[in-house]
Amino acid sequence: MRDFSSKANRLGSAIVVASLAVVVPAAATGTAHGNPNSARVTVAGTASCERFEDSSATDVTIAAKGKSASDQLSGENVSESYSVTFTKVPTQGLQANVKVTCVDSDNDSHTFGKSITITRPASTGTEMQTVNLK
Repeated sequence: MRDFSSKANRLGSAIVVASLAVVVPAAATGTAHGNPNSARVTVAGTASCERFEDSSATDVTIAAKGKSASDQLSGENVSESYSVTFTKVPTQGLQANVKVTCVDSDNDSHTFGKSITITRPASTGTEMQTVNLK
């Protein structure tokens, strides 16, 4: 009886491990690719304040067609990573203005901007658009 019980436990464990091996790759594959029909796009990258002496990036704001989103940065480094998500991005894309705010060691604020087009991903891409700002 004990021998049967341990065989059943080993068999049950093997079935659980095998089923997890099938489920995990399917879930990972599903999240790896973006959907070109999705109207949600995340714009991310780095914002650098190297053009201003002793300045650190503190804020990135992206404004497009009455929508505005921003990412507050730590302000500890000359370059900081940011990420801003937009929803309802039309298939033809969305014209946007980006503003980076930098603060120097005297606590003076400096800004610079850039115009970008927020676009939906290609069929094999992700819902991420990289824009580095400097």
